[in-house]
Amino acid sequence: MQYIVTKQEMQAIDSYTIEKIGIPGEVLMERAAMQVVAQVEKINTTGGRILIAVEAGNNGGDGLATGRILMERGYKVDIFYVKGMTKISPRFQIQMDILHRMGVRVRRAVPNKDYHVVIDGIFGVGLSRKIDGVQAKAIETLNQIDAVKIAIDVPSGIDATTGEILGTAFRADYTVTFGPMKMGMFFSDGIDYCGKIISANVGFPDIAIEHVKPEIYAYDRSDMKKLPKRIDNSNKGTYGRVAVIAGSKNMSGAAYLCGKAAYSTGVGLVKIYTHESNRMIIQSQLPEAVMMTYNDYEGALACIEDAMKWATVIVVGPGLGVDTTSERMLYELLMSAEVPLVVDADALNILSNNTELIDSSSVQLVMTPHMKEMSRLIGKTIPEIMENRFEIAKRFARKMGVTLVLKDAKSIVTNGGEQTYLNLAGNNGMSTGGSGDVLSGIIAGMIAGGLDLEEAAKMGTYVHCQAGDMAAERKGKYAMLASDIIECLGEVMR
Repeated sequence: MQYIVTKQEMQAIDSYTIEKIGIPGEVLMERAAMQVVAQVEKINTTGGRILIAVEAGNNGGDGLATGRILMERGYKVDIFYVKGMTKISPRFQIQMDILHRMGVRVRRAVPNKDYHVVIDGIFGVGLSRKIDGVQAKAIETLNQIDAVKIAIDVPSGIDATTGEILGTAFRADYTVTFGPMKMGMFFSDGIDYCGKIISANVGFPDIAIEHVKPEIYAYDRSDMKKLPKRIDNSNKGTYGRVAVIAGSKNMSGAAYLCGKAAYSTGVGLVKIYTHESNRMIIQSQLPEAVMMTYNDYEGALACIEDAMKWATVIVVGPGLGVDTTSERMLYELLMSAEVPLVVDADALNILSNNTELIDSSSVQLVMTPHMKEMSRLIGKTIPEIMENRFEIAKRFARKMGVTLVLKDAKSIVTNGGEQTYLNLAGNNGMSTGGSGDVLSGIIAGMIAGGLDLEEAAKMGTYVHCQAGDMAAERKGKYAMLASDIIECLGEVMR
């Protein structure tokens, strides 16, 4: 597990480390510089010229220390001091004094030279105002240089909490960030401006992070140990039964993808309840699935009755359609089911006009809306949700008593508690039809395997995106399909 911090939380961790633990800021600065140098040496294997741009804050101090170490190692380095700040941080001044005593010339303009690497040490995590004047001009000049670009901690101009551009911003190919990764790296413009993020350990002790108690956390590969356990003395009944209520007339794809994803997550049995027109296609594509179909209203209700008696977890919604029959099917599930429901797609659209049904239901629910579906559910615009997504998601989950998976480029999972899960895995190749159907099947599979709803939603989201990353490596982000994600599930979970 790893924490993801806001600018305020990172500043608090930094202050606690220096003032309460007693690790000097100069020591942290030297360690930070060494981490940037390590990244430069991986990139600049030919020894090309390096430009480092700095301002008079602590981020600039990191840049000066980086420049000094690179020079000592034989690199040709130019340091450009923007000098648009009236206040100079003490640690920046210490680094500047060292360079002066070493006879290093600090430049006031960008030299007209060819550079292999450009390093941004202008602003760090604490920036909260719009950049203008000589600082904006400096960043725009750096962006125009044809070189590999590295940002120190956070690209200058990117809000470390929201990811928004504050006037203008440095566009990095790599960002070497210190301690926990910052929230703004994963939202808004921060996603595109940070490039590849390298999380560097510079010595912030665990006790400092635990003292601050960051609200947001993410999983890494070490968390795969939380997957549902399998035992040798078992049979197909040991690993649960997933009912998939999906697919309106001639809409077989969502039911197939959801069912196959559940099976690929380790479920013992999957039973698909769908319109009769989908039978032949699904049986030919997924012969392992049991099926029950309907042609009319009465047949649909019979399917619901059977699913509630048979399943240990039910998925409802993918490709189901929004009509009187599907509305009644969902109503019966919410009022009478005694097993958890994973509510997705059209079931969410039905609930957007009937949210009182959630209040009336005693069923355990995992709801998986994307931003547009969430907008319909709560009556807020997508920009309003994106601006305050964590608090809105927590409030909704707490009020409705559900586990919420709010899907986006970086999805979040919450049951309304103090801390919220942020999924960092995944890629833009997953922005393809059927990807959400696969996720609902995976989450259901995790519940059937024995995880509680919140853990199933978190682990399901993480595994889904790990498989998406593997699929992108194999197929490329342009060509990958939702079915490619399923094909990678086994290897990811292995």
